[in-house]
Amino acid sequence: MTIHLLSADHRYQSLDEVARLSRVDNLGPKLMRALPYLRGAVVVRTCNRLAILVDAPSRLASSGQSGSDAARAGSACPGSAVSGSGVAPAVPAVADDVRAVLARCTELPLEQVHLRHLAGHQAHLDLFATAAGLESMVVGEREIAGQLRRAFHAAWEEDTLSCDLGRALEHASRTSRLVATHTGLASSGRSVVAVGLDLATQALQDAKLRPLKEAQVVLVGTGAYAGATVTALRELGATNVRVYSRSERAQLFAQGRGIGWVDEARLAQALDAADLVVTCRGLGSPVLTREIVQRVKTPLVILDLALQRDVEAAVADLAGISYIDLLSVQRAVPQAHGEQVRAAREIVAREVEVFERSLGARSMDPVVRRLRDHVDEVVGEEISRLRPVDGCISADDATRALRHLAARLIHNPTVMARKAGESGQQDAYLEALQLVLGMDASPSDTLTVSNKERNVFTCAL
Repeated sequence: MTIHLLSADHRYQSLDEVARLSRVDNLGPKLMRALPYLRGAVVVRTCNRLAILVDAPSRLASSGQSGSDAARAGSACPGSAVSGSGVAPAVPAVADDVRAVLARCTELPLEQVHLRHLAGHQAHLDLFATAAGLESMVVGEREIAGQLRRAFHAAWEEDTLSCDLGRALEHASRTSRLVATHTGLASSGRSVVAVGLDLATQALQDAKLRPLKEAQVVLVGTGAYAGATVTALRELGATNVRVYSRSERAQLFAQGRGIGWVDEARLAQALDAADLVVTCRGLGSPVLTREIVQRVKTPLVILDLALQRDVEAAVADLAGISYIDLLSVQRAVPQAHGEQVRAAREIVAREVEVFERSLGARSMDPVVRRLRDHVDEVVGEEISRLRPVDGCISADDATRALRHLAARLIHNPTVMARKAGESGQQDAYLEALQLVLGMDASPSDTLTVSNKERNVFTCAL
């Protein structure tokens, strides 16, 4: 099995391009239906990243319809499966297949679907570094750890989480905690939300509005990112926070966090009274349009933390509006301390090595099971040969049974040893014997025989 990581993120693409590629719901199940050779798929979405982890067989296709052919043959979006051979294509074609499915689901031309593709060791490195916050817009931020956990649970619920992907995500999460414990990256307290609120605080001051501790804040959205925003606002002393959501979850969200809430009927009034509006829905359609905002009292600061913008682009041109988006946040991100980053990357490299050793060990599980099954089968046959008397077996019978069992278990290795000698493969056999049984044997070892045995050999000649 090989883990592939296909991603679009702030490091290599514009945030608008990442947003266009992130518009697909239930992408994991759609990939599994479209590409039957996949063992698993996990999709990670953040405010500046789309990462697709897939678990595909390492074996290359040898015949039949390739995965690429299957991916192009029909539509997996919405919901329909693409028939294929179920045989893994060559490694580069895995990326082509995923791109083809994503293009169809987003209704984008294939040439506009750009995904960075890493496989095997490089994919493991990038995943672990991402979990540790080393590839984030704000290096060292801790929000990504929670986003990976949510992606893990979503894949579990959608039944797209393979064993290897699960182990990779769990080990990546442990690595994230190690980096947080043994470096100062996490303690710097930086995150996309924190940087955005720093910019908003300055904008409030520039617009001569109330400082954040006294400001009226309207939060748009009730997802996990909204929860992180409430926490960050509290840490900065904001107390007058109300939440709005079109999904009618605002009241439940607010009650769980001790803040106010706004329904549709009171939204215009809340916006009129607001100094700061923070949006983090990211559902693909703007909730604050130019028409809505131009009726609001100004000045007003709007912080849009959604990758798929919650605020219509034309709002930024309105008089009295200070508009801060993710691109503004990206430009304002502070540089991480070089020594801390180096220490974190050393931890990541070490943990990837540990993970890959464990992955290699796990890859032999089918062999171990087959070996145990074989021994159990032979032992079962030998037990069936025994004839207990009154439920008891004599010492002689037990001895004979054990010797017979040993002879059966050693028979095939003995035959193969002689065949290896006949074909000049002694070294390969001895190496395998050492690897499997830990025995250090050599055909040049001196055999010690008794006088009686020597006489027998002589007579036989």
